[in-house]
Amino acid sequence: MAVYTVLIPKAAPGEAPPPERIVFLRDGFSTPAFLFGPLWLLWRRAWLPAVLWTAGLALILGGGAALGINPAAASVLQLALGLLLGLEGPRLVAWSLERKGYTESAVMVAARIDEAEDVFFANWRPSGVLPTIVTPRPGGRAAMRSVIGGLFEEPRA
Repeated sequence: MAVYTVLIPKAAPGEAPPPERIVFLRDGFSTPAFLFGPLWLLWRRAWLPAVLWTAGLALILGGGAALGINPAAASVLQLALGLLLGLEGPRLVAWSLERKGYTESAVMVAARIDEAEDVFFANWRPSGVLPTIVTPRPGGRAAMRSVIGGLFEEPRA
């Protein structure tokens, strides 16, 4: 099972964000991020992390050559930086999206991304409010408890 983070773009007040702009990011190690580094970040439109990552790689190569660091040590540093990007690449993409106004909305656990999308959209309420139906008690209004866990309101007993 994989864990997916759901990021929703900011929408105009009273409007739901378009479903095709909702992003599902798989948490965990990203092999393409490890293998392709900044190119993967550019593909995912994480411009600032891609520029910073490229500067870090250039610093390792240029700084290593200027300081006379052994090429094998520079290669180990590049491999370590690649592993770090493989582990933290999806979080960098999420950070970049959050800078653009996206908000982290949900965390889904599913075997595949299409299953995570199906479950999310089946339960998604664009306004963020789940409808609650409460039957009034005889003789008065239904007394409500405060919101429990941010999800549901429950009638008082």
